[in-house]
Amino acid sequence: MKTKAFVSFRFEDGIDLKDEIIEELKKKDLIIDKSESVDRSNMSEESIQEYLYEKLRDTSITIVIITPKAINYKKNWISGLYDDWLYDELRYSLYERKGNTLNGVVAIYTDEAKSQLMYTSTKLCNDCNSEHTSQSINGFDNLVRMNMMNVKKTSKKNPCEGYYDSEYDSYISLVPYNDFKSNPKYYIDIALEKRNDSNNYNIVKRM
Repeated sequence: MKTKAFVSFRFEDGIDLKDEIIEELKKKDLIIDKSESVDRSNMSEESIQEYLYEKLRDTSITIVIITPKAINYKKNWISGLYDDWLYDELRYSLYERKGNTLNGVVAIYTDEAKSQLMYTSTKLCNDCNSEHTSQSINGFDNLVRMNMMNVKKTSKKNPCEGYYDSEYDSYISLVPYNDFKSNPKYYIDIALEKRNDSNNYNIVKRM
């Protein structure tokens, strides 16, 4: 059964990747594409909400493409408020809509963005007394980051304190672009599974 999906991306450096991903997902007969590219710069907050609610109303998953220009949200430097379509798209994806629950979300990142998102570290785990080599996540100004490592303790997959399962211990997991492209159904299914178990996560819906 096809999943209705919304793809969120930064136009400046993500439009070609978005088209590539959509083509791949349609070729594998996995999704019905609900994405768009309407100029919302002159819309009011209420109009944006109504527009996105309608666009996202019957979708089940949001795919966020994280390119270098999509890592940190843009702000209105006069008001200090976020003024970014990517922020609007993701926060409304995380709200329940009439007749539908919140979306599952998977964030796919490019090789060019990786160094700004994470770094490799090796530490001694006090719980199992073993060294773990893992990806440590940088702080970045994005709702994706706010919804990582946010599983409730009772549902945590990785038993070690301070370490998190990359697929299930974050409501929004970071996945390499090429990994997602080679096996999209796997990551979509995990995101939908977490959507069904969303009460297991402390979900942040706005910043």
